[in-house]
Amino acid sequence: MRKFLVLVCVSFALLLAQPTVTAQAEESAIYTVTMNYRVQNDGPTEALDARMIIYLFDNVSGWAEQRVLSEQIEGATLLSAIESTDDNRWVRISLGNLPLGESKTATVVQTLKIKTVELSIDPATVGTSLPQELLVFTSPVDGLFESNAPELQSLALQLTDNTVNLYYKAKQIFEFVVDNLEYVRQPEGNEHGALWGYQNGIGDCTEHSNLFIALLRAAGIPAKVVSGFGYLALYAVGGTADAEQLGHAFAMFYLPNVGWVPADLVWPLNVGSFGKIDYSHIVGATTGGEGIVDDGRIRWPGPGAYKEPYYRSYVGQAPNVTFSFAGGTITPEVLVEPKFGTPSSIRDGILRLTLIVKNTGQQTIDNASASISADQTYFEILTPAQGVGSLTSGSRMVLDFDVRVKEAAYDKSHTFTANVTYGSSYGTFSGTFLAKGDRTISISSPPSASTQQPFDILLLALIAVLIGSVVALAAALLRRR
Repeated sequence: MRKFLVLVCVSFALLLAQPTVTAQAEESAIYTVTMNYRVQNDGPTEALDARMIIYLFDNVSGWAEQRVLSEQIEGATLLSAIESTDDNRWVRISLGNLPLGESKTATVVQTLKIKTVELSIDPATVGTSLPQELLVFTSPVDGLFESNAPELQSLALQLTDNTVNLYYKAKQIFEFVVDNLEYVRQPEGNEHGALWGYQNGIGDCTEHSNLFIALLRAAGIPAKVVSGFGYLALYAVGGTADAEQLGHAFAMFYLPNVGWVPADLVWPLNVGSFGKIDYSHIVGATTGGEGIVDDGRIRWPGPGAYKEPYYRSYVGQAPNVTFSFAGGTITPEVLVEPKFGTPSSIRDGILRLTLIVKNTGQQTIDNASASISADQTYFEILTPAQGVGSLTSGSRMVLDFDVRVKEAAYDKSHTFTANVTYGSSYGTFSGTFLAKGDRTISISSPPSASTQQPFDILLLALIAVLIGSVVALAAALLRRR
């Protein structure tokens, strides 16, 4: 999702002190996110007291797990205390005076610990009564969540008319969007609402999320968008990724007796995640959609965006002042990436899997151990957990695991999971981490008896010819005597 709006400049330093922590292995990662904002005065006169509101990352718990370990704001004066709501967190800043031709840049640096969340939901416990204050999130938003459009209302009814359970309604809508909307990345700044996505049958994370939310709202289920980032090592150069390449949107919806539930329609691609978000998801802000569509364009809130840019006064002719986002980066501090290589062919019922464990974080990891798992109905893991030891930033280790393939596994696709536990630290924070990686592999049928028979007959014939030749040669030698 391309959610960056014109942003600005600031300067203030604020560090959140954190106690040393040692915990059991948890599926998590640590990132440092840097956002730069610039204000430029192109004249012809001086601008006085340029100010704006910038968004900050916040602590999140429940439907997501995100903790701000530290933050610094440099280049601006805080005009008020940091404020927050259930949806986002922000602060009002002043950049001071800007003479003709001068620009100022504010930098916000936040370090975040992100934990994977996978909710265990029993559909039988989901209620039917919605809190009154959440009904606003079942309303349509023009140009974004057009849940009042007749074709979306008809589709929502068609998808959910077979059940009264809100969990199953949401799941059936989720599966429809994943199966029927093709992922096609949209041009920067050219995001679309739910109705456009449905009518065109394509879209990226924005259109997928918007259509899912609109259909949920049409079915009477409260839903909101989450704007933020999804870290992908693919976009990283030297371990650091351009934040503008990683903008991402997903959804959250409400179930009575459960609470808010996350759903990502495109992560992993063509599969999605229902009730789960992994530690690649960085939450920037949530929104019900009010005020998001501005002059036909979708403008998401959250870090990388700002609002209310303003200069207080000037002397003489009005200056030409522009506010803009000046780029940002996301750097993994503690992150391990386990990846399966191309599987070998099966020999004597044994499949060999290669696992590549790479330290993509900036910090050294230690006491690392890797194992793999799969459905025991179909496979027996022969190789136990293997020690990896320590890995410095950017280094990797390649491990082989042997798996016995049971008869029931053939002619099916199966998911193998890599599990890597390791220790690491960043600043005053230390802990034991868990990294996971999946690979789906199709197991082809073994050669059948009928396909083996011609080979066996041919082999026997060759052996017979060889024996006959030996006997004939021996007889000929005897006659010569």
